[in-house]
Amino acid sequence: MKRSVLDYLENTAKRCPERLAWDASAPFTFGQWWDAAQRIASSLSSRCARNTPVAVLMNPRSAECVKVFFGVWAAGCFYAPLDPMLPPERLKLIMQNLQPTAIVYDEESRAKAEAVCPDGCECVLWSDAAQSPVDADKLAQIRQTVTPDHLAAILYTSGSTGIPKGVAHTQGSLMAYTEETIERYQFTENTVFGNQSPFFYANSIIDIFPPALLGAKACMIPATALSFPKTLVNYLRQKGITELTMTPSSFVQVANSGVLTENCLPELEYMIMSGEVMPWAQLAVWMNAAPKGHAWNFYGSTEMFSVSVGKVEGNYEAGQLIPVGKPFPTVKIRFMTDDGQAAAPGEAGEMYVSSPMVSQAYYRDEERSRAVYAADPLGQEPGVWFRSGDYGFLDAQGRLNVLGRKDSMVKHHGYRMELGEVEAALRSIPGCLEACCLLDKEQDVLWAFAVGNLTEKSLMDALKTKLARYMLPDKIVLLPELPHTANMKIDRQTLRKRMTEQG
Repeated sequence: MKRSVLDYLENTAKRCPERLAWDASAPFTFGQWWDAAQRIASSLSSRCARNTPVAVLMNPRSAECVKVFFGVWAAGCFYAPLDPMLPPERLKLIMQNLQPTAIVYDEESRAKAEAVCPDGCECVLWSDAAQSPVDADKLAQIRQTVTPDHLAAILYTSGSTGIPKGVAHTQGSLMAYTEETIERYQFTENTVFGNQSPFFYANSIIDIFPPALLGAKACMIPATALSFPKTLVNYLRQKGITELTMTPSSFVQVANSGVLTENCLPELEYMIMSGEVMPWAQLAVWMNAAPKGHAWNFYGSTEMFSVSVGKVEGNYEAGQLIPVGKPFPTVKIRFMTDDGQAAAPGEAGEMYVSSPMVSQAYYRDEERSRAVYAADPLGQEPGVWFRSGDYGFLDAQGRLNVLGRKDSMVKHHGYRMELGEVEAALRSIPGCLEACCLLDKEQDVLWAFAVGNLTEKSLMDALKTKLARYMLPDKIVLLPELPHTANMKIDRQTLRKRMTEQG
């Protein structure tokens, strides 16, 4: 029986120590990965009490991070990957919540690590720790105490109050995600993973843990390739990458750049996306570029990891809602109406989710945990249920359809409506590349922001053929491009500021 994700890497390192694990600026094998983790663990175990947090403040686009993650676990601790580009004040807020016993940093982040290091916390240069002698006896003793219930990682996300939330995942939730993901996608040791997501984002875990279990190779996509679509496509082709997980916005940007040609990515098999609605027109461009490829749409969040996933099959009309597959076998979902009743079959409701992949709480934050981590709303099942804040329903085929955030369900001109429906209608208009809608609730003014070679009048004329009158935007703003967050989702806060300034 596997007790932790450490077992994945140890078994793979024994089975195929010379196999390349990470193709990066400094490539390393599975054997080297395991050896580095053991050395880092030996260094940390003399500094940190067991079951305490260790902050990792390193270049999130460096594959060396994964050596540290496994080293932290082998020391009997849990890690929190942090973005060294965050302002010091925000990092200090995180440190106040996390209260780490150590900060592991790289040379680039030395000054920031020392500036935010709280009292009683030790700063450790990762490369020094990786040279430590291995204390095999001590590490073996630690391994015997680790269970699936032990904390594994604290993943910080933005909080609506401005204070970051630390999502607390256990070894068990990581193992459940890894094994269910491999089973659903049918990944093998021959899968070549293309990592583009920084390690402080939950989307990166698909490129870390399934390869560690399978003995598959992961490639660290260079920052230059992520900035230039043509460079990205060339890199994917040269490395023979078969799996690529990105946000829909990232897929859209590459599709809109015009660099994808027919059969230009012959090895790409998995195009995996989540976080936003993927427009069908741009998805078709990717499908044309990857003859062996399948588009996979999944639904999840940092708190839940993955709830459902499925291949995008068949043809969809532009603007049509694309299902996000069938829920994983271990996932249970309650669809609840606004009056607290179970939604009827096929009726949309707010989703409450229970599964082995779901986190149990926000770290050291009881108040915000109580708001979303709850008991079964129907009182039928034990355990923790996560209140997602998303509306959805199961269709006749048992596939999950996600309509959007509960807070994107608005009342406009006296009618309830879903902002995502207006956005989908905009994206279905030929020439409209991206779209985002926001409601100024005080003025009851619906704003639409769009990108494309169009005019406000042509957009409005097209929308009149697609939407009810009450759903039509009151104001349309055409932009050269929409702002995006660091993880390439549409930056709605920036657009809301613009709306306020122009309103």
